[in-house]
Amino acid sequence: MLLLFLISLVPLVVAKNELYMGYKVYNVKLTSQQQQENLYLLKADVLDYWIKPNFKYGVTGLAMVPPSHFSWFEERLDELQVDKAIAIEDVYTYLSAKESSVTKKVPSTAYNNEYPNETNGSDGEGDENDRIEENNVTGGDEDDGNETGETNVTDEDENDGNETEEANVTDEDENSGNETKVTDEDGDGGDESEETNVTDEDDRTEEVDVTEESEEYDITFGFDDYYRYNTILNYIYKIRNAYEDSQTTAIEVVEFGSTDLNRPLVYLKLTRIGGEENKPIIVIEGGINPREWITIPSALKIVEEVLESNQARYLDNFDWIVVPVVNPDGYEYTHTDLRLWEKNLSTKSNWGFICPGVNINRNFNIDWSRADSSSSACSHLYAGAEANSEIETQFIQSIVDTYKDRISMYISLQNGGGYISYPWQYEFAASGTFRQNHLLGMEMVAAMQDEYHLDVASVAYGDRASGTSSDYARSNNVLYAFNIDIVRRGTDGVILPENEIVGITEDVWRAVAVAADNLIN
Repeated sequence: MLLLFLISLVPLVVAKNELYMGYKVYNVKLTSQQQQENLYLLKADVLDYWIKPNFKYGVTGLAMVPPSHFSWFEERLDELQVDKAIAIEDVYTYLSAKESSVTKKVPSTAYNNEYPNETNGSDGEGDENDRIEENNVTGGDEDDGNETGETNVTDEDENDGNETEEANVTDEDENSGNETKVTDEDGDGGDESEETNVTDEDDRTEEVDVTEESEEYDITFGFDDYYRYNTILNYIYKIRNAYEDSQTTAIEVVEFGSTDLNRPLVYLKLTRIGGEENKPIIVIEGGINPREWITIPSALKIVEEVLESNQARYLDNFDWIVVPVVNPDGYEYTHTDLRLWEKNLSTKSNWGFICPGVNINRNFNIDWSRADSSSSACSHLYAGAEANSEIETQFIQSIVDTYKDRISMYISLQNGGGYISYPWQYEFAASGTFRQNHLLGMEMVAAMQDEYHLDVASVAYGDRASGTSSDYARSNNVLYAFNIDIVRRGTDGVILPENEIVGITEDVWRAVAVAADNLIN
C-alpha cells in the first residue's frame, strides 16, 4: 500500500517537462510499401509518433522513444531494414532550450482580464510594448531540410504559455520550479471552483461600446503568439459583446458544461439576423489534441474572417459553429507541465490518479479502441474506459447529434504534417462520399500556398486510427468531413514557431473559404 502511495506521488512532483528527460526522437524513413504495411511492428503504448511516416508521400516520421525502449525500437528498425537516425538526442533538453529562447509577450491587444489569472504563467495583459525577455533569440525556427542530424534547439519558437502579469512576475510564473501536476497549481484547475466556475457571461469581459452598426469593431485577436485559455475565453466573449446590438449578425457563446478541472467548454455560433432559418452549418473544431497549439489561432482566424463585412456571403449562406479549444484542461497542461501532452486530465479509469487523461480523438464511438488506440490508462493513446466517456467527447457529440441534419461540412484542425484528408481513418477504405470529398478537397489544396497532400485519412497518415471526431461526424451522415493537418514547420512539426502563426492561419482560411464558396455555388 505504501509503495502504491509513493508511486502515485512520483508524477506529482517533477519539474516542467522533466518526464521527457532522456527520451530520444528517431527519424523513421520508410523506403518500401512493405515497410509501411509492417508499421505496426514499430508501435507500442509508450512510443509517441509526432509525425507518422508515410512511404507514399515521402514523409519521414518522428517517433519519441523512452530510454526503456531504445534497444527494442532499434532492434525493430533493424528487423524492418529501416535506417537508425536520431533527430533529437534528449527531448527534455530540446524543450528547455525552446522555452528559454522565446521572447515573453503580452497580447498585442490589451484585453480586459476579469477571469482569475492562471497561477503558473498567467496571461499577460497590458501594452504591446511591455516585453519580458528571458534570453537572446538566435534566429527563427525555419525548416532547413535537415531531418537527420541532432535538432537545433537554439531557434526562436513558440511561447510555451509563460506570459506573466506585468505587476506579478515570479519564479513560479516562469515555470522554472517544481509545478504540481493535476492540481490547483497547473493553472485554473483543481479545487479552485469559485475562481474557475465562470457562469455569469456578463462578468467575463468588459462591455464593448458599439454605437453604430457601420463602425469597425475592435475585436482583432493577436495572431503573433499562443495564448492561454483565459485570454481565449476573454476574446470569445469580447466578440459576443461587440455584436450584442448588431442588427445583422448574431453571435452566441454556447456553454456545454465544465471539464474535470472546472473549465468551461464553449463554442461560438455565428448567424445572420433575419436571414433564412435552418441554413446549412459549417463546424470548425480546434484544440482536440492539446499540444497542437496552432489549431487554436487557426480556428479563431476563421471566426474573424467570417465576420468581415466584405465577406457577407459566408453568413448569408451558412451558420457557423466554431469550437476553438475542445480540450482546455489538456491545453493548459501543455503550458504548465508537459508540453507534449495529448490527453485531457480526467481520472475516470482505475489508474486515473496515477495516469490521468484520455485521448479525446480516440474516444468517439466509431470503431472505438481498436486501431492506434490503447486500453492502458498510462498511454498517450488511451481511448478511455468506454466510448464517449469524456465530457469533451460528449461536447462534440452533442453538436453533431443536435445539428447533424444541417451540418454540411465538419472540419477538424490538427497538426499531423501537411494533409487534407477525409473518412475513413479507422479503416483502409473510403466512405461512400469519397468522390464528393475528394473533389472538394482538390479545390481546398489548390487554394493553399503550402503544399498539402489529399487522400483518405488512413492512407494519408499511413495508419488507421479508431474513435476520431471526423469519422464520427461522417458516421452521422455529415456529407463533407475533413481533417486539415497543418503543414510542418521547423525541425519537428509539432512545436511551430510564433512567427509562422499568421501565415499558417491565413492558409487554413483559404482552404475553408474555397470549400464554403464551392458549397454555395
